[in-house]
Amino acid sequence: MKKAVIAAVVAVTVAGVAVAAVPAVQEYAAARIKAEIERGGGATVGGVDVGLFDRRIELRDLKSTRGAEISIGRWEASGLAWPLEELLRGRTPIAGFRWGDPLRAERIELRDVRVVDRAVGSDWSLSALVVDGFDLARFDPDYEGPYGFQALTARAMAALSIRHLEQVNAVFAMPGSGDTFGIASTVIERYEGGHAATIVLRGLEATAKDGKSPLFKISDIETSGLDVRRILAAFSSEEWRPGSPIGRIKVERASATGFSGDTMSRFGVSLGAVTIETIRESEHISRSRTRIEGFVLAPPLRSLESLQVRLFLQTMGLRELRMGFDCSGVEDRGRAEITVDHCALEGTDLAEINFTAKVVDADEAFWRAVDDGDSAALYDSKAALASARLVLADKSLLERALKALAMTTGQPVSATRANMARDIRRFQPAGVLITQDLSLLLDGVARFVEQGGTLTIDARPEPPLSIDRIDYLMSPAADLVNALGLSATLSR
Repeated sequence: MKKAVIAAVVAVTVAGVAVAAVPAVQEYAAARIKAEIERGGGATVGGVDVGLFDRRIELRDLKSTRGAEISIGRWEASGLAWPLEELLRGRTPIAGFRWGDPLRAERIELRDVRVVDRAVGSDWSLSALVVDGFDLARFDPDYEGPYGFQALTARAMAALSIRHLEQVNAVFAMPGSGDTFGIASTVIERYEGGHAATIVLRGLEATAKDGKSPLFKISDIETSGLDVRRILAAFSSEEWRPGSPIGRIKVERASATGFSGDTMSRFGVSLGAVTIETIRESEHISRSRTRIEGFVLAPPLRSLESLQVRLFLQTMGLRELRMGFDCSGVEDRGRAEITVDHCALEGTDLAEINFTAKVVDADEAFWRAVDDGDSAALYDSKAALASARLVLADKSLLERALKALAMTTGQPVSATRANMARDIRRFQPAGVLITQDLSLLLDGVARFVEQGGTLTIDARPEPPLSIDRIDYLMSPAADLVNALGLSATLSR
């Protein structure tokens, strides 16, 4: 019993001595870190705090002139997975990090950051950055190509996971011009190696160097399911060069709202929202939809360009132009097809233009070209256009356009209409074989000018037109009508 008591007393005593020694060890580590950062005269730090129990480092008023000029009001990392012996040597993640090193921290905070690179004329700053659940896995730092910083940054982003990130007031001054691009706030949730669950950007602005208000501004951009892993893989490769394919960006949903700025107001342009949605129905089938809503053109009397546009609209009897765009399609890899089932451009009370199409026999080469973003590789594919349809439903656009043209020529509308229809029927495009089928097609368009209604132009090539035959369409004396199976019909 006495031995147990004595052992307990000894353990408590040792623990007490160890605890009592912690402040001294922390002060020693802080002093070593400060000395190591300032060694060589290229950097200074106002204060350093180290917390051994919570594995925390705090740097205050850090300034560096090694390369770019860097100043950080406060940098703190807690829950840091960084070797203690490295800290005692004064090597911290911010002062001694090397490409390829792993790094984990439960929380990282930066305040009042500014980076100025006078060699290229860039200036970047942010008010605050907070990251929770930071986990950078070890990655390959060896790179022998000419784009080392880009490649290693891409590899780091592919190896990085973040549970939550918040950024406040980031501003970047463009090299040379001094124009600025800013983001008021950024919130990222669950980023893992190039895939982010959600990203929310607020207050994006582009401002001229001496401008008082933004040239262009977007109030909100929100995305979910953003996937840039193919892009990171492309940039990480030593074979990548500018102009090479960079891969396909995937997103489940993205929207942008609140468009404004001097550039838009100068031309009287306003825009409500842009939305992109992709729904995966199965492993092979995905549906996508893109919408542009609330586009309005109402030119003010501020410049010669906007005055000309306004006068043109007035000749058509319009005070403003309102338009919307809605396009949806299906990608079915199981059936080797891509379908554009609805792609409509609508001008309120003017006209609606709708386009549909189907591509068949989409083979592995086709999907590889799509996924890699390599348009040149499409020529290795046997995918083919099976059908396409363009429908123009006139509401008042044709009549308004003819009246505007009649005002400029000084002729009656009836004469203008007849002349246009005649010119369409006589049209002989250069480098195209003039056939009876082409004459029938042009006659259908001419009758649309004469009568209005709904014009439908169909393309039904037989057999389907494969991608490797597209060059034929550009050859002299090509029979486009027969090759594409073109026809025109008119309905009221």
